[in-house]
Amino acid sequence: MDNQVQTTVDVVKTIDPKLTSNLSDDTIQALISNAGLIALGDHIPKIVEIDGEQVPIRDMATRYMTLHLIATSAGKASQGITEEKVDVLEKHYTDTSSLDWLDKSPWGQAYLRLFQEYGDYGVTKYGVVQH
Repeated sequence: MDNQVQTTVDVVKTIDPKLTSNLSDDTIQALISNAGLIALGDHIPKIVEIDGEQVPIRDMATRYMTLHLIATSAGKASQGITEEKVDVLEKHYTDTSSLDWLDKSPWGQAYLRLFQEYGDYGVTKYGVVQH
């Protein structure tokens, strides 16, 4: 692949500027590093070929996981807030207790889709022990 795609702080900020507006570049970089390790640990391949094109699947997963980590730790999604009114303070919450962790943000759902398609999702691992 000639033009190697990479997850950078600027790319993450561009994808969701509102979500990342209150974070420092160092914090986003640390989250990118962690998200990359999660994608690697989930055995998401670096590149897959689709219709003759090389697609950087692990990089996509890293971006999605970075944004999911931000959304679930600092965003309103982590608090279950669906609506907020400023005048005569009013908040509406959603019950997220029954949701899996990756289902708690649209970014986590995007990551889960890649994980189910390309990662170790549902793969049974076993070893043979000789007696």
